[in-house]
Amino acid sequence: MNPPLITIAVCSFNGERYLEKTLNSVLAQDYSNFEVVVVDDGSSDDTVSIIKRFADRHSCIRPFFRSHHGLPASRNFLFTQARGEWIAIIDQDDLCYPTRLSRELELAQRYPTAGLVFSNVNQVNESDDVISDYLSIFALPEHLIRREHAGNLLLRLGCFSASASCFIKRDTVLAVGAFDELFPYSCDYDYFIRAGFEVDFAYTKDTLAAWRRHAEQATATYGRKGSEVRSLYWRNCRGRNASISTKTVLLGKIFRSFVGDIVRKTRRSFRSP
Repeated sequence: MNPPLITIAVCSFNGERYLEKTLNSVLAQDYSNFEVVVVDDGSSDDTVSIIKRFADRHSCIRPFFRSHHGLPASRNFLFTQARGEWIAIIDQDDLCYPTRLSRELELAQRYPTAGLVFSNVNQVNESDDVISDYLSIFALPEHLIRREHAGNLLLRLGCFSASASCFIKRDTVLAVGAFDELFPYSCDYDYFIRAGFEVDFAYTKDTLAAWRRHAEQATATYGRKGSEVRSLYWRNCRGRNASISTKTVLLGKIFRSFVGDIVRKTRRSFRSP
């Protein structure tokens, strides 16, 4: 049997600082049957020339260049271009370790009901120094998380499936639908929650990727994180998928987030001249 084609999905926007490292890490995989689909979202720095240079040298890279629409729209466009049976997400500033694809495919084959696979990831700084690992803060079932339980756990615990290790089956993408463009900051979290009510998840505690933390990334600069996540929680409180106990937890999160925003705004007003 021929090994399945895997699409490595890269979204970029003004990512010249780290993009070469990301693409080099993708090309260093020990699994060979993959394509790299890169969608640039209207970059104004040197990102486009970096992508073109890599595409000229490596036939497995298929680049697309669009005007700026935001991350959810880029993810949606990229998924329509993917040819692989599985899609591995990696963003412009993150890193794939060499065994990522082979290990995640092995896990998918071990747990054939899983429509989404993920792993532990390192959190690294601008210099690639490891700050911490990611999964250690979450108490998860061993290896396989059943449908519905996965969705409820994501809502209760937070986003334990880091996008830097997300390995998602094409059938899952068709079942879940599009990324919600109303959530530019938390589109991945929302997508994983919806996937968690559709398919089983499988994961490994092995560290197969790195998620970079730096001052310029969207998670550090986006100003409406609190209100956006509250909207996501409120949608799930009103929906039919989450359990009653999960909805109770979400109402508490919404209240604490709202109070936290008020406290922060009050403190800033006292500091202002």
